[in-house]
Amino acid sequence: MRRSLIISLIGVLAAVVIGALGYFLLIGPKNAQINEKQKQIEETENKIEQEKNTYKTLLEIKNRSAEYEARLAALQAMIPEEAGLPSLIRNIQQAADAGSGAGLPWLSFSPGEIQAGGEAGGGGEISSYTFSISVAGFYDEVVDFTYRLESMQRAVVVNTIDMSPTTDVLQMSYSPNLGIVEAKIEAKTFTMAKPAAEATETPATPAPAPKEGE
Repeated sequence: MRRSLIISLIGVLAAVVIGALGYFLLIGPKNAQINEKQKQIEETENKIEQEKNTYKTLLEIKNRSAEYEARLAALQAMIPEEAGLPSLIRNIQQAADAGSGAGLPWLSFSPGEIQAGGEAGGGGEISSYTFSISVAGFYDEVVDFTYRLESMQRAVVVNTIDMSPTTDVLQMSYSPNLGIVEAKIEAKTFTMAKPAAEATETPATPAPAPKEGE
């Protein structure tokens, strides 16, 4: 009886040893391989998710490119890269036009020099220059013209308005009872162009290095 018990214990011990050897030799490496594969699958899934997000972002940019271009064009029209004096004059003419604007006789226009300004958000520098306009007409027409100036697509700020009664407009006389006024308007607009002094300035040439022995 005792001998059979010992034999049974030996058999159980042998089974445990064989099972342990089987685990370390067969099952253990397989589990390690499975864990490695699982890790690779997770990394691949993360990369796929990142690529999907990148694709969605690029697709959104592509779909909204027309909107971005329109916004950029509006900003460039508001603050052009060049001074754009001819286009500014055309816009003022439209604002004063009798058909599509305030209906004022435009008497004179005098632009000033470009003045350096502060830095813009994109790292550029916004310059400005003032200009003066003389117009004549009824008071409400002058007010309408001023409003049209500040409502133009290009950024314009009216600084001062000096109005006085007049009876003579473009060599034509009018009754004082009509209430015609002449107005001198000082305004300012903006540009990315540099002042003339900065635009023509050339960088200093470095002095040549002294030769050996000098």
